[in-house]
Amino acid sequence: MSARFRVDLLHPGWVSQTWEDWLAGPQGARRLATAVLGAVAILLLGLVAGLLPTYWRLSGDRDAVPQLRRELEVREADLSLLRSNLQALSQEARRQVSWADLLATLSRQTPSMLKLRLVEAGRVPPPAVPGQAPGPAKAEEVLRIEAFTALRPGGPPLLDVAQFITALTRDPAVSRRYVLRSWEIKPSGIASPSGEQLLTITIALTERSE
Repeated sequence: MSARFRVDLLHPGWVSQTWEDWLAGPQGARRLATAVLGAVAILLLGLVAGLLPTYWRLSGDRDAVPQLRRELEVREADLSLLRSNLQALSQEARRQVSWADLLATLSRQTPSMLKLRLVEAGRVPPPAVPGQAPGPAKAEEVLRIEAFTALRPGGPPLLDVAQFITALTRDPAVSRRYVLRSWEIKPSGIASPSGEQLLTITIALTERSE
């Protein structure tokens, strides 16, 4: 039976040890514990090196959440303001279109003997009903048209005014939004340049209830 010996040429007088001798020798347990601790330390360093960037990133994201919430609230406020402005612009555009249609209808339906003096729209409280106590009431939009015509003998002015009101209230541009509320014809306090007495015609139309 032969045994192998390894001579350490770099260290004269030492006998080179194999890895089995390094672990199984008198100091093998201490060396094994040192190797295990070193491996654990390397593993922990690797874990720390891998987790620290993620932790810092998550910590930064968490710190940014309040600022993001404030920015979101500002964006929501801006969006609400923009939405309300768009609604106002849409309503104004519809009102402009309605006015354009109404003016076109008036120019088309007004007879030559009538001279328009005033066309206005505004919100006014409804008239009080006799016998009922006054209370809070929703204001309604009233379209008021005022015109002049010369006073002539007979009934032609009344007939022309009646025909004008009938044509006006039947026109789709007016009838889809307004309904006749009242009309009045009375002598005017002024006269025409030729000296003719003028009559004042006042027509009131109210907005249809939805």
